[in-house]
Amino acid sequence: MYKIIIILILLIILFYMIRRAARAWIETKPEEATPGKDVMVQDPVCKTYVTAGTAIVEEVSGQRHYFCSQDCAKHFRREETT
Repeated sequence: MYKIIIILILLIILFYMIRRAARAWIETKPEEATPGKDVMVQDPVCKTYVTAGTAIVEEVSGQRHYFCSQDCAKHFRREETT
């Protein structure tokens, strides 16, 4: 009788472990976290810091970059293509 109870408890534990693993595997995680609008981000060209809410956002080579101005964004795109 005790063996049956122990086996049932182990099966229940196994069920919940598999369910948790399946949920974690199915969940889609964002590729890159988007900073809040008040977070300071660094411009990759001139190395100045701007708030993410006011920055120029460009997708270059599949990655999101933040720029302080359109000129820095153009310069970065030009450097990436050459």
